[in-house]
Amino acid sequence: MTNKIICILLMAILSISTAYAIDVSVNDYDPKPAEAGKAVNVWFKIQNSGDDAVSDITLEIIPKDSLRLTTGENALKNIGVLAGRSSQTVQYRMIVNSDAFEGTHNIEARIKKGASAASKTDLSIEVTEKDLKDVNLAIGDIESDPSRIKPGDEDVKLDVVLQNLGDGNAQGVKAEITGLSDGITLSESYSGTSLLGNIEADSMSTATFYLDISESVEPGVHKAYVTVSYKYKPDLEEDDYLFEEKKIPLDIAIKPVPLYNISSVELFPSVLTAGDDDVSLRITVKNIGNEEGEAVRIKVYGKTEQPFRFMESSDFIAPSLGPGEEGQGTFVFDVDDDANLQEYYLDIEIKNVVNNDVLTYSKKIPVSVTNSKPDNPWPLVIAGVVVIAVILVYMFIRKVKGSKQKPRAKKVHTNYGSSVLEK
Repeated sequence: MTNKIICILLMAILSISTAYAIDVSVNDYDPKPAEAGKAVNVWFKIQNSGDDAVSDITLEIIPKDSLRLTTGENALKNIGVLAGRSSQTVQYRMIVNSDAFEGTHNIEARIKKGASAASKTDLSIEVTEKDLKDVNLAIGDIESDPSRIKPGDEDVKLDVVLQNLGDGNAQGVKAEITGLSDGITLSESYSGTSLLGNIEADSMSTATFYLDISESVEPGVHKAYVTVSYKYKPDLEEDDYLFEEKKIPLDIAIKPVPLYNISSVELFPSVLTAGDDDVSLRITVKNIGNEEGEAVRIKVYGKTEQPFRFMESSDFIAPSLGPGEEGQGTFVFDVDDDANLQEYYLDIEIKNVVNNDVLTYSKKIPVSVTNSKPDNPWPLVIAGVVVIAVILVYMFIRKVKGSKQKPRAKKVHTNYGSSVLEK
């Protein structure tokens, strides 16, 4: 009976260990064999030979001998969940030192599940010597200003770090951004070219480009290239230079964000006259983007050279505006008495919050002053009243003088031959 229980326990232990058997091996590497002084891509295969899924798996790679990880490559990678009887391939990019010996170079792989102890495995790749010096330019990092590139952005600054992973010195390096998607253009004629000078072995330099993003560009990753051209000496003891041109793939990420269009502008009164007070300007804004914007506000920037004086320069539109939704902002202003009769362009800024980031959009709207201020009629009215008053006074004075004169006697002849005086 006791032996039977022991057998059952042993079988259970064996089944558990089999269910969680995780192995790691070198699946492939390129170039093969690896070359001294150059980068090599190594693919490691993580195999779950058990029947049950295993979660919280991590892999740590520690190169030895003359191998080292490239700048920015993380030694520890999260594998996550691996189903039973399945495998997953993970890539690491390494550099072989220029003075590496020819032969087998070791790599230590540490794999573990959760907080359990790591299982260590020694792996290896083959390395061959390389006599000639070579240049190997690759993209090391990409930064942009603004950090979130969105449709409608202009003068986007794109900094692309070029690393020389080779053992040769690249001289007179010129970098150009090419193969841009429709709607992504250069901000200026020469904003797509960057002269970097020399990039020595195991060093880096930054190429800067400026791009305009059309509002019609769809969010997502857009493919492009950084085309680099340079000269180098493959053999330091020789004076001959080689010229090379290389196209390096570049990903430009366009983020989905709200986009705003001014769908209508209304003025009350609709026709502006110089000297108007309390003019109401109502602006309707529509979200034509792919994402909701929060805390949407609109602001007008008054200029000293423009004849408008705004009571308030900012207005709250809506707590949120989803794709296709509209909101309104209203401003009240006065028009200067001496405003020129012409069309003026007001600078408008729309501001909102997306994922805790504050995004702003600049717009312009036309406002025309059509009529000049009418002349003041009061001086003429006053002059007319004075003239009428003078005439009335004059007539009154004449009438008074006439009533004060003595009456003269008039002789009247009668039928009786006598005369009398009649007043």
